[in-house]
Amino acid sequence: MNSTPELFGIPVAVLALIVAGAGFLVSLFTLGWQISKHMLDGGRVRVYLNAATWEPDIKLTTNNTGKWEMTAGTFGRVTRENIELAQLVVENPGRTAITIHRPGLSVAIKGETERHIVPRMFKLDDYGSDTATAETVVRIDPYDRATFLLDYWGVIPDHLSIPQAAEVKVRGSVLVAGHKRPRRSPRSRAWKIPANAWTAYRDLDSISPFTVMWRVLCRSYLGGRKPHIKSSDYSMSELSGILFEAMQKFEEQPSRDEFTAAIRETAKEWEVGYLPLATLSFEMMDALERHKSHLGAWPHQTVAGRSEETNQEKNERQQG
Repeated sequence: MNSTPELFGIPVAVLALIVAGAGFLVSLFTLGWQISKHMLDGGRVRVYLNAATWEPDIKLTTNNTGKWEMTAGTFGRVTRENIELAQLVVENPGRTAITIHRPGLSVAIKGETERHIVPRMFKLDDYGSDTATAETVVRIDPYDRATFLLDYWGVIPDHLSIPQAAEVKVRGSVLVAGHKRPRRSPRSRAWKIPANAWTAYRDLDSISPFTVMWRVLCRSYLGGRKPHIKSSDYSMSELSGILFEAMQKFEEQPSRDEFTAAIRETAKEWEVGYLPLATLSFEMMDALERHKSHLGAWPHQTVAGRSEETNQEKNERQQG
């Protein structure tokens, strides 16, 4: 005779084991749900880094694949007044607003500690979803995003000059309030910039001297949270015109003193002060030195029509 207690013909011990197993599964499901809910409701971000080229007052061209690659044949040729930037996009896929700070770049070199850099930023208004802020602390609403334009060429050459560095790996990076570790763009899409690189364009073998010098002007007057151009007595059109006319006074690259004198003479012809450009002339000549191995003709053929434009602008200003 079997003395084991039964219920509905099933041993009670077996029923207890079944109930205990079911309770364990429910507990796992509840724990998983709580973890998922915490991740959905808590602060989390998605970070993307895109190669971009900005032509002020014209357009912003971006490669949204995340690759460090631009081609004039695919994205269209750019004007002489352009600057290559990194577009950092930070999305908030969660259900609560988050605060991010220190948007920048994570720079990794083999054998060295990874570095977090916050380069100069450019502010863009009225560019739709590509509108960029230059704030370093930003509040992002649920299912919204913030975009930054970073001057990576202003900092990367310092790292590319390291002799033992075969390449520099660059990822977008941002800190989220309440989290210790930075959030970065996907490792699989990290930019691998070779040691001798000077552009993201794969189909360019030279750069206009005017573009090199204009980018120095652009960084100084259009960069930052409060661009200097807004408080300047001169427009970018005037400064660009003076720069080009000063370059046209020479058939080849002049010395620093010669170019500074040409800036002073041209500014006098335009009846404006020469200091804004004269103070940048040393930095411009240093930039030309860094690009000397791939500089185009002086002045480059793509800016050959600039003299007529600047003369017309100068006449209109003098008559007005």
